Amino acid sequence: MAIIGTIRKRSGLLIILIGIAIAGFVLQDAFKSTKGFKNKKLGIINGTDITYTEFERKMEDQVAQMKQQQRKENLTSQELFQVRQNVWNQLVSDILMGKEYEELSIEVSTEEMNDMFYGKFLHQFIIQNFTNPKTGQVDRQRVMSIINGFDQMKPEEQKNWKSIEEYIKTERIRTKYNNLIAKSFYMPKAFAKKAYEAQNDFAKCRLVSVDYSTVSDSTVKLTDKDYEAYYEEHKQEFEQEPSRDIDYVMFEVLPSKEDVEATTKIVNNVFADFQTSDNIPEYVNSFSDTRYDSTFKKRGVLPYSIDSAVFNASVGAIFPPFMDKGSFKMAKLMDVQMRPDSMKARHILLSFQGAYGAAETVKRTKDEAKKIADSLKIIIQKDTAKFSVFAASTSDDPSAKENKGDLGWFEDQKMISSFNEAVLKGKVGETVVVESPFGFHIINITGKKAPEKKVRVALISRSLEASNQTYKNVFAQANKFASENTTVEQFEATIKKEGLNKRTAEYIQPMADNIPGIENARELVRWSFNEDTKKNDISKQVFEFDNKFVVAVVKEVREKGIAPLAQLKQRLEFVVKRDKKALIIQEKLKTALASNKDLNQLAVKFNTQVDTVAQLNFAAYNVGRKGYEPEVIGTTFSMKKDAVSKPIKGYSGVYVVCVDDIVKAPAAKDYTMVKMQMQGMFQQRAGNDAYKAIQDKAKIEDNRIFFY
Repeated sequence: MAIIGTIRKRSGLLIILIGIAIAGFVLQDAFKSTKGFKNKKLGIINGTDITYTEFERKMEDQVAQMKQQQRKENLTSQELFQVRQNVWNQLVSDILMGKEYEELSIEVSTEEMNDMFYGKFLHQFIIQNFTNPKTGQVDRQRVMSIINGFDQMKPEEQKNWKSIEEYIKTERIRTKYNNLIAKSFYMPKAFAKKAYEAQNDFAKCRLVSVDYSTVSDSTVKLTDKDYEAYYEEHKQEFEQEPSRDIDYVMFEVLPSKEDVEATTKIVNNVFADFQTSDNIPEYVNSFSDTRYDSTFKKRGVLPYSIDSAVFNASVGAIFPPFMDKGSFKMAKLMDVQMRPDSMKARHILLSFQGAYGAAETVKRTKDEAKKIADSLKIIIQKDTAKFSVFAASTSDDPSAKENKGDLGWFEDQKMISSFNEAVLKGKVGETVVVESPFGFHIINITGKKAPEKKVRVALISRSLEASNQTYKNVFAQANKFASENTTVEQFEATIKKEGLNKRTAEYIQPMADNIPGIENARELVRWSFNEDTKKNDISKQVFEFDNKFVVAVVKEVREKGIAPLAQLKQRLEFVVKRDKKALIIQEKLKTALASNKDLNQLAVKFNTQVDTVAQLNFAAYNVGRKGYEPEVIGTTFSMKKDAVSKPIKGYSGVYVVCVDDIVKAPAAKDYTMVKMQMQGMFQQRAGNDAYKAIQDKAKIEDNRIFFY
């Protein structure tokens, strides 16, 4: 079943198939630090358990597929963080939505599945992956042969095909659910009329605004009652998830003077041998941190210290050790060539059995492919117009059907070596045949940029690293700091005394992976959320992250639920003070309006101006140059012509509005377009908003922090 392998190799594909669209997946190291939590569930969603075993199995599935797709052994800590988040999110979604689908009896029948795989209404995945590039038609027979041959597949192939089936089925169910919600939209004519008026009626008005800045902060004294009153009125706005604030000191491990001297001695010995070596590529691979690079470089690519000198030197020139980006480097000029920076060509690929990436349908041998390539070359040399025809009908490159084999401009050395060199050495307009691991290429060279000087340089790089002794010394320094500073006061005092750099990380989430300056900081995050770690606790242990040691103190502890006023006081100071200023300004405006409602005199009295808004729409967000002021808009459209409002508390100040006119829009013959517009907006949001509502209502217990 070669098609399974082909599908598996496609980047990102199987991740989507499982329903988890994430950039990368990685398998967590062996389960650790779970002593005491063996009987604890990793999560509980509305009473449904998520076990550690189930969670790990899903991660393992994704990791195995990702390794095949990206062809690499290890993924980054950021990818590890991403997999935890996305696998968790998918499990939560599956449980919550699974219940919804069950209650609504939303299912996909066998007939529907067959129809999506090889029937009339094919799923997009089948169209994308089983369309014959030469005919443009979906090969239903191939799909059916895979399904019929399921029992003969290898276990891994069966697993992958089941993933495809599950993906298509799940997506179909989700589409049905979203359509149910979207089709539930109904807007009565009266509502449509109101929506039409909100969009098309407008007010002509004048307004006076007194900014909050006119009241000095020093004249506004806030009491606990002021904070409490605002807090009680807006309490539901302060729902929060658990988080932590920490201060921390990093003790970075940098090479000592002794480390520099020791590395310099080694580098000088390497340089002595480098000058006399008769096999430079082998010597570079033996002693450099990076392997020998045989490609040609243009000006500005080599390290700045030697770039200009290399381009003015002769082949064989050697450049002594120099520092570049934390490494000692030395170089030798191996070759100089005049090469174009980019080239243009089109090609026809003829693969054969055993060639890299050859499709299952390719039956020709290598000799047969070579003969066909030579024959096509002769025909094309006589009539280049036939190249596009052969590329579309004969090439085994899947993209040839659309681009007729045209590769466009490509950088020198970006193509596979044999292909690149054939284009480099050939002339524009020439057609050549060259072999690569993919098969035989019939190449028609269509363009080259002007050649420029490029160099091949053998570069040895040896990083300057801290020794084991240096690591021990820095750890001792960090450990001394942790053991001698057991209170916040001592922590702060020692930082100031020794001139250390204190860093702060705020609102750290339980599953955070990074904090400023530290990657893969899970150990530190878990400590901050440990039930035994309280506010103002200082870490007794020294945390180690790559080349740094960290000592931290917890500055704030926030638990899930309504945040207590004490945690919000600093954050609320601005709005509480603003509201108190609003009361002061409102009272002054009320007094002034009691004797005179003329806006011009009011503006003079408050040292401001009258702003005219010629066309204020009810559906608008902004009031002229004053910006976002919904209270002002709402009040304006509740008033009658020539009326003067009471003082209105806004975001930037207090307003008084006078309505000069309310211009009604012409009556509409029908409101179909308004209904369609509102329905479109509803349908765009329906699926996501419904899930968010279900999730917000759900009882979700997330215990991942105990396991990872």
